[in-house]
Amino acid sequence: MMRTSTLLDRLLGEGNSLRGRTFATFPEWERVFQDETAGWDAPVDRAVLGGYLSDRVGFAFAAGYECALRRLVPDLPRRAIVSFCVTEEGGGHPAAIRSTLSRGGGSEGEHWILKGSKRFATLAPEAGLLLAAATTGASAEGKNMIRMVLVDTADPGVTVTPMEGIPFIPEITHGTIEFSGVSLDNSRLLPGDGYTDYIKPFRTIEDLHVLAALLGHLLRVALHHGWPREVPGCIAALIAGVRDLSLDNPSSPSVHIALGGINELIGTLLRDLEPFWEGVEGVAKERWKRDRPLFNVAEKARHARLEAAWKKMA
Repeated sequence: MMRTSTLLDRLLGEGNSLRGRTFATFPEWERVFQDETAGWDAPVDRAVLGGYLSDRVGFAFAAGYECALRRLVPDLPRRAIVSFCVTEEGGGHPAAIRSTLSRGGGSEGEHWILKGSKRFATLAPEAGLLLAAATTGASAEGKNMIRMVLVDTADPGVTVTPMEGIPFIPEITHGTIEFSGVSLDNSRLLPGDGYTDYIKPFRTIEDLHVLAALLGHLLRVALHHGWPREVPGCIAALIAGVRDLSLDNPSSPSVHIALGGINELIGTLLRDLEPFWEGVEGVAKERWKRDRPLFNVAEKARHARLEAAWKKMA
């Protein structure tokens, strides 16, 4: 695995060819993202580089999101767009999952049948693959038993519908999904428990990789506009911290505590950068003002995880 200094050298010393690029569409950005990050093994490094080459917050978010999924499931194909599909009409908690995965049979051997629906699935309209949560029934204790399955959007019975009215990062689509008796063989089921092995850790993994990408984007902006050296220096330090945490165990209480501290530092940084954004002309500043709330999405849930981490350390 490459060192942090190798990543920072690429951004601070050799990144001019990346930070000057602009993109008219998501597919155009996605092709460049895949090409420029092909030689980097760690998903967090690809997230930072993806954010750095992005000319807007939305594309940086997409880099972090897709790289987080590769950290969660390393065997996912590198160039496919994948959507993590958990949330349903009743929310994203495991108890709210009503999509069902039941055993099937037939002349071709055992298979599984997936039925149900999902909402707010990020990048679903662009995705080739869906990583979906479904229940296989209740345990003896009455808890919803969740499995994760990998579904191809071209599978018969899969319908993806774009959602409208998302208030920020409009370049990143969301969709609703209907699974109408989708037939899956055993190879499509991911090993382990759907909640403890995938849904729960992904919350932290996504936070870290999206932060890494957004910091990469901010570094691009700071260098492109010639902000004082202290600014890119501070951003580089935060990138190093986020990168280190992303390589650790996402279930560790100390990782959550350190991440909480990094979030506080990023909040202070964003407030300190407000005067510099006033000097940025054109659409870049307007996009930043529109998309700035992304940093505060799921803040309440992050705070709850932080409080739980401190209690475990007491």
